[in-house]
Amino acid sequence: MNRKCFVNVSDLAICQRCPGLFAQKIHNGKKSAWTVGINGNGEKYGSIFHKNIARKFYEAASHSENPLHVKIAYSISSGNLEDVVRKNIFMPFVAENSQNFSSGQLIAMAEAVNVWVKAMSNYLINIPSLMNDPVRNMLTVFKTPEQKLRSYCDFGDYGRLVVVGCYDALMFNPDRAEARLIEFKGYSKSDITVPLSQSLIYAWLIERNTGITPSVEIIYLDDADKVPDVFSPKSVSVMINSGLPELFHTAFDIITLRSFPKILHDKKLCSVCKYNKHCKTDINKIFMNGRS
Repeated sequence: MNRKCFVNVSDLAICQRCPGLFAQKIHNGKKSAWTVGINGNGEKYGSIFHKNIARKFYEAASHSENPLHVKIAYSISSGNLEDVVRKNIFMPFVAENSQNFSSGQLIAMAEAVNVWVKAMSNYLINIPSLMNDPVRNMLTVFKTPEQKLRSYCDFGDYGRLVVVGCYDALMFNPDRAEARLIEFKGYSKSDITVPLSQSLIYAWLIERNTGITPSVEIIYLDDADKVPDVFSPKSVSVMINSGLPELFHTAFDIITLRSFPKILHDKKLCSVCKYNKHCKTDINKIFMNGRS
């Protein structure tokens, strides 16, 4: 039977960490499976940051009709981008939402603004056409944030795995025909494989939709003192080709119940997993019920 299965990037990242967790999420509805093994105190609220602060910036930068568009353009050429972000995006957010956060949380988000804008400025300074004429060329650099992408992986007569997801932010360097995918992570820089697995899938989606393999920059909002991780297009391509085919195959097999997933025996991850005690029993039930 030729079957079409849909899966989002976040769930695939769970599968990369542990196929058993993925099975729990997909078939048992365990929505908290993604939190297992993730270290971070939540101070910077990753989703809140990139939806209410970063996204507002990228929306303004990628749409000429936005009131902030020209102001951002001039701030790029004058070197005061962070001041514009703080005054026009971050401070209005604080004024409207300060009652919902502690002072420590607000300070943490302010530090995150510094890390993010510094990383972004380091990329923009290497685009001469933008620095020379930002008003005219800004639209070619900044892409609309959180755009939904989809592509697929075929498994012949068995079916097709359709992958869908929305990246955080994407910038393009027209002078070099290069792209930079920026991913915000609201937890600490503890295990690079956790955030990178998800970012690689977004990079794969961008590559499949545009023909360009982007470099990847991961900004840890819970580690303001950590330098963002940057991976070149070449290294991203190598990691995509070496890791994603097997991941897609595993996810497809679990979704369709074609084969029992390989149970991960990672002492560190299993020791903090709340599903560990009944892991094999739960997964056995999933496959027995699904095939009955």
